[in-house]
Formats: sequence, C-alpha cells, structure tokens
Amino acid sequence: MDAASALTTGLFTILVGVMAVLTVRTILKSLGRSGPALAAAIVAAYLVIPAILARAGALDRYDQMPAPGLALILVLAIATAVLALSRFGARVAASIGIAALVGYQAFRLVVEWLLHRLYAEGVVPVQMTWSGRNFDVVSGITALLLGVWLLRTKQRPRGLLLAWNVLGLALLANIVAVAVLSAPVPFRGFTEGPPNLLPSTFPFIWLPTFLVQLALFGHLALFRALLRADQGDRIAA
Repeated sequence: MDAASALTTGLFTILVGVMAVLTVRTILKSLGRSGPALAAAIVAAYLVIPAILARAGALDRYDQMPAPGLALILVLAIATAVLALSRFGARVAASIGIAALVGYQAFRLVVEWLLHRLYAEGVVPVQMTWSGRNFDVVSGITALLLGVWLLRTKQRPRGLLLAWNVLGLALLANIVAVAVLSAPVPFRGFTEGPPNLLPSTFPFIWLPTFLVQLALFGHLALFRALLRADQGDRIAA
C-alpha cells in the first residue's frame, strides 16, 4: 500500500476536526450540564483511543481473528447504536430537528471524494470508491438536497424520509461490508489492488471509528425522530 499524500491526509484531518467540533457543540446544546462529560468521553472513545492504538501499531494484525482494528470498530458500532437508541439519542434528535439530522449526512459526499483520492494514490482498492462498489456518494448528495428542502419548507413527509433513511443505512452497510472484505483478513473477498489498511492506519482510522459512526448514529436517531413524530400524531388524533 502506498502512502497517502500530505494534501489528502490534511484534508481528511480537517474534515474530522470539523465534524468533531460540530459533534461536541451538538452534545453540549442537547444535554446542558451533563454535556461536557459525555462529550469528553465520546471524543476519547471515538477519536483519541483509536488514534493512540493506531500510532502504537497495536491494530496492525489481520492474519488471525478477531483482528484488533475490526474488533474496535465493532465495539464502537455497538456503542453508537446504544447511544442512538438511548435517552441521549432522543434528546439529540429533538434538539437539532429532522432537517439537521438529514442534512448533516452530506459530509459523506466529502468522504467519498477523499476515498477516490486515496484510490488514485494507491492507498485503497477501487471497490471502496464510487468507481467500484461504493455507492455511498448517493447518500451525501441526497442528504444535501433533501436537507436544504426540509429547511425551506415545513413539510416532513414520513414516507420519503423513511425511504431515504433506509437507503442511506443500506448504502452505509454496503461500504462497511466491502471495506471489511477488502482488509487482509483470512476471509478477504477482494484480492485485487492494495488491501484496506485504514482500520489500523493513522489518521485514516478515524474514517471507520468516527465518521462511519456519525453516519450510523444519524440514521438511527432519524428513525427515532420519525417514530416519535408518528406517535405524537396518533396521540393527537
């Protein structure tokens, strides 16, 4: 695997920094006094600890299962689901609203552009990009368009939002599966091109440990928001 260029690495780091700031601000806005402690815990779990482990080379083993990098991602995905389905997830969804829950997923458009750059630089295989088997760019584009429309109108068509959310979650699951099958694990499914070493490479470990988790949290939180709105309408009826 070739090394990523300084420009791509820098752009990726900036994206992570921007999303981290937005995440912390959202937590502080949603939780009030208890926000700082949870924000610090989330930054540590999703950003600091993965970075330390990657820099120390503790995640480099893929030949035997469970591969530590993939195990870390699985643990964080479970934690993300728990957070999204907890009272915390409900408060975040209520605080920022449905339009923001949809619109912020537009960051995936930037992620896909950076993945394409990494492919061009020989860092990741083609199947992890829009030139291969990764169609998550659709999530980013539609999130931007739908989010802007939701901000400009009071309409909240549940059918459309539910369909979009299911599609986005499916596309996220697709690229996660492709990424895992592209890693140099014993069950590797895609053997052409460089292996996917992002789960053990700093700073790109933040793609699966942070950015993917943000996308997952957003989809689950939107499901909750739609269910809550539906229940509210039934009670009012």
